[in-house]
Amino acid sequence: MSRNRKTHATKLIQGLALALLIAAFATPAFADSGRVTVVSHSSFEKTVENLEAAVGQGGMMVMARVDQGNMLSMTGLKLKAKLFLVGNPTVGKKLFAQDPGVGLYVPLRVFVAETKDGKVVISYDTASSMLGQFDNDTIRMTAAMLDQKLGGLAKMAAR
Repeated sequence: MSRNRKTHATKLIQGLALALLIAAFATPAFADSGRVTVVSHSSFEKTVENLEAAVGQGGMMVMARVDQGNMLSMTGLKLKAKLFLVGNPTVGKKLFAQDPGVGLYVPLRVFVAETKDGKVVISYDTASSMLGQFDNDTIRMTAAMLDQKLGGLAKMAAR
């Protein structure tokens, strides 16, 4: 390999390493195309309790609960997993008035599960990643506010 190619390859590798290092320290949770996962410091049951309390304190409400672990137990799979639909009817009204298609994503989904290695995680897709497709400034601004709200809820639930 020529000296120029080695220098270019070295710079490329260093740049990639730096980008990975920055990404690792830039966010407390890990995200993948809008998905955020926060590791809880509490048990599954306490995390669920914390989430329900945080939702109420955050001006939102739990609109539905789905005990996916219980449903999957019928198949023989033992899993602690609950899905919550959370939202605020006033915020929902604002979004639905812009485009009723938001109903595919609102209320928002928050998932709490215990992993195979015993960690408890809280996962959600950011509102901005789901609602950005509507190309509407009101929806986009509301989604950004909801992103902050969900981040705060997950942080409170993970304590």
